[in-house]
Amino acid sequence: IRAADNGEPQRSHQTRVSVQVVEAPKESENPPIFKTNNQTAAVTESDDVGFLVALVQATDKDGDTLWYDIIEGDERDEFFIGRDNGNVLLAHKLDWEKQNFYNLTITATDGIFTTKTQLLVSVIDINDHRPEFSEPIYRIDISENVDKGETILQLHATDQDEDKKVFYSLHAAQCQQSLEIFHIDSITGTITLNDYLDRETIEEHILTVMVRDQGTPAKRNYARVIVTVHDHNDHVPEFINEIIQGKVYETSPIGTDVVQIYAIDRDRGDNAKITYSITSGNVGNVFTIDPSLGIIRVARDLDLSVTAEYILLVKATDHGSPPLTNTVPVDIVVTMADNAPPRFLQRELAAEIYENQPTGTYVKHVEARSTSSLLFDITKGNKDDMFFVNPSTGIITTKNRLDYEKLKFYNLTISATNMAGAVAQCYVIVHVLDRNDNAPKFLQAIYNGEISEGASIGSLVLTNSSSPLVIKAEDADSELNALLSYDIVEDLPRKYFHIDSSTGAIRTVMVLDHETIPYFEFHVKVSDLGKPKLLSETTAKVIIAVMDVNDCPPKFSKHNYTTTVLLPTYKNVKVLQVQAIDPDSTKGPLRYDIIDGNKNQTFNIDSQTGIITVTEPNEMRKYYLLHVRVSDGKYSSIAQVTIKVEQSENSGLVFERNIYEGTISENSTKIMLVAIVNVLGSALNEHIIFSILNPTDMFEIGKTSGAIRTTGKRFDREITDHYELIVEAKSHALDRERPRVAHAIVNVTIQDINDNCPMFVNLPYYAVVSVDAQKGSVITK
Repeated sequence: IRAADNGEPQRSHQTRVSVQVVEAPKESENPPIFKTNNQTAAVTESDDVGFLVALVQATDKDGDTLWYDIIEGDERDEFFIGRDNGNVLLAHKLDWEKQNFYNLTITATDGIFTTKTQLLVSVIDINDHRPEFSEPIYRIDISENVDKGETILQLHATDQDEDKKVFYSLHAAQCQQSLEIFHIDSITGTITLNDYLDRETIEEHILTVMVRDQGTPAKRNYARVIVTVHDHNDHVPEFINEIIQGKVYETSPIGTDVVQIYAIDRDRGDNAKITYSITSGNVGNVFTIDPSLGIIRVARDLDLSVTAEYILLVKATDHGSPPLTNTVPVDIVVTMADNAPPRFLQRELAAEIYENQPTGTYVKHVEARSTSSLLFDITKGNKDDMFFVNPSTGIITTKNRLDYEKLKFYNLTISATNMAGAVAQCYVIVHVLDRNDNAPKFLQAIYNGEISEGASIGSLVLTNSSSPLVIKAEDADSELNALLSYDIVEDLPRKYFHIDSSTGAIRTVMVLDHETIPYFEFHVKVSDLGKPKLLSETTAKVIIAVMDVNDCPPKFSKHNYTTTVLLPTYKNVKVLQVQAIDPDSTKGPLRYDIIDGNKNQTFNIDSQTGIITVTEPNEMRKYYLLHVRVSDGKYSSIAQVTIKVEQSENSGLVFERNIYEGTISENSTKIMLVAIVNVLGSALNEHIIFSILNPTDMFEIGKTSGAIRTTGKRFDREITDHYELIVEAKSHALDRERPRVAHAIVNVTIQDINDNCPMFVNLPYYAVVSVDAQKGSVITK
């Protein structure tokens, strides 16, 4: 058979096909039967072509010839079966990695009937592949501060053979120490840290890792792992010296180098860069430090008398994140130059000494430095020659007893002179301390104050000028010795008043009552708080007036008043006078009123005097019960007044005339006789009493004589031009139950005198005049 293509030139190929002619099958009654159904077989991938895989045999009862064939499962013609014997052979070498199992369908036919069976072929893998890493070289960057036990890399390898289980191990390392730092899990292939990394020791670890399978013999493969360790800021700067010392002259100019500080850092890059600074001890900022070079220089003028030695704390800080620091003490001594003038250790000193100390008492020691010996002296401030300074040692002592009250402090100027004649000065302020040698004294002997009885508890007692009453004393001492404590001497005032022990202000501690105690008089003592405590030689007298307030109602002299009015009576005739008093000392005017019982307004009461008079003498009733009220403006009281009205009897006692007349010139202030009233019908030695029933302060009557006179007060006709006096004569005879009474009227006329100037009325006057008015025309009136 020839096969050719259509190309130019045409290409072709030939093969030979053998055709075997067999006898046609005979009629058969029974189908073939396989001896074994569903056979299994195993073949290794290393078996050669022609290897007998299995023998598949079938029988036929009819004895017919059988033919075998593979109809399914051998798509790549990897198997061959003998047509007449059923031997299954390998047609090609098998590869487990391509296909590891075959399910072949084999038929047996006698030409009439066909029977099927299955041949299951398993391919056995042969270890013919090495495991492969996913990468030939693994690279990893890691910081040196990664903790021990951390996983840094996961290896991965595969094997194409049937048994894919592989094992990992560290095979070698460029540095033997690396094998101790890293650990690989043989099963999972994870690489972990077995120890801490240190970039300063090994910067890069190069490892060789191996993977092997479980085949026989085992196959291996290798990969490289490169671990680059990055620097971590794990080293603090280290100073070359633990203590650094320097020396500088006091006269060194600004910018002079004193000492250089060196520090190193075992890290790399920015982690190893160092910045220097002074953190403490640089009093007055007299030094600076170069942040890069670490050189300490003079920044300000040095003064040995101020500071002779500086202990600086210098800090070195790297540039890592976070930065690490270290410190070192730097001792810098300031020294004097040979040609320098004397220097006091302190230019200003202070000392304290108690007054009255004996002569020679130590005060202060002044010290100065110089390259030669010094001579000390007091040049100023030694008033009254109270102090002495030892010329060699500089120790200051007293020469006389000090008195605080005379002078409280001294400002001494001390000089120090060296052998070259150079002079330096210092200043010593000596404070004289007070001793308690003066007793306190009151500024006043007597203090006056006042307080209202209505003041609440805790109120301040005031002076007449309404300022707080403060008891004051003074003490010539100072501080605690001059602090004073006041106290009340007597017991009774203590119940009502408290004096502030510090300020001397007086307050109430109990409610006051003017009506009970109108004023207090007591004494106050004072002492200082010194040791020993000194008491004033005298006490201060304190007088406090309790000011009355209107806190009590007025009181009538009686609760019930009773009187009798005899008829006939007259208008303005005095019936009775009620009287009340106010317990308060600040007596304001009292006001009287009739509040009840005064029917038809028969009576009137004077609001100021309390005199009840008749206003309607006609048609009076026989009995009146009046309620009279007295008020001080805040409080009031009520009294009862009973008035009986009776008809007078014809006792036979009468005045000579029923009406008397009298005249008086106005403006007169002389006491003048107005009239004399006489009665008729009186018995011998009968005692007759005369009275004016409607009294006024302008007139008075002799009780027994009946002579009516003026009181000396000036009359003004323009105010009152006529007075009508009702005069009563009453006899109190013992042989009569009721008195004998007679009444008369005295009319007093006030004569006018020319004591008033004429006055225009209705001022001002306005008028309108016509332009045509004639001479003599009336303008206004």
